[in-house]
Amino acid sequence: MLDISIHANEPAVGNRDTDQVCQQNSPDRYQIDGCEVCLPVRVNDAGMLMNIFSVDSKVAQALIADTGFKVVELWPGKALMQLLAVDYRENDLGDYNEAAIVFPVTTPGESTPLPLIGAMWRVLRGKLANYVYRMPVNQDFTTHAGRFIWGFPKWVSDVDIHFNEEQASARFNDEGQLVFEISAKAGGKTKAGAQRAPSLAVRNGRAWKTVGITEGEGLRFTMGGKAPIIGEQHPLAKKLRELGLPKKPLCSVSMKRAKLLFEGPECVDIGQPFGR
Repeated sequence: MLDISIHANEPAVGNRDTDQVCQQNSPDRYQIDGCEVCLPVRVNDAGMLMNIFSVDSKVAQALIADTGFKVVELWPGKALMQLLAVDYRENDLGDYNEAAIVFPVTTPGESTPLPLIGAMWRVLRGKLANYVYRMPVNQDFTTHAGRFIWGFPKWVSDVDIHFNEEQASARFNDEGQLVFEISAKAGGKTKAGAQRAPSLAVRNGRAWKTVGITEGEGLRFTMGGKAPIIGEQHPLAKKLRELGLPKKPLCSVSMKRAKLLFEGPECVDIGQPFGR
């Protein structure tokens, strides 16, 4: 089972260490477990769903205390957190499912948004960086690629995602134990224009920043939503309960046909400001 401490050693993938099976050949070319990956990485078709919650800001900040980042408070005592899942159907890194626990944060030197309206406005418009606290996936190759290229905290687990005309749902189990199950209304007709948003991660004692671009069709935004199902025994599920879940999200989002593009990362020492 994955150690939930921030600087835990990465679990091996099939008894192979990521840094031993990957190398960078040039600024935009990588050798990942015997295959070449060129940047930017493109996703031509994916299904996405997300729930956004208010959670206990002291607990959230304690979870990320060693990152150099600061959780964004929606109002005093309440931080923002996202539970999300992506079904990558057509992707340079293969066909796989992914889940994530994400905290919108500010980085060293960055201004803090105004409570409530300022925080939500910056989140929904991609103006805040999202710190990826955990990112389970169900395939080996994307685990190596995500770790080595962008520093994402990936490991191989069990992530199931389902879309139909009215509902999207995702279930994340780790070693047979439920961590979370989320849902969102689907069937949206709205198109989403291209939006840039930075993601943050911590790996090998450094902070990593990656700008992603997302656009697509079938977008549906709903205020509120169904409360997630949270596991009882898994360490990550227990952390989600300490944060205040299960409860209804502030809002829910789904996109049936998304396109994404991931650029190369910027990497700095923990606690140092990024250059861009």
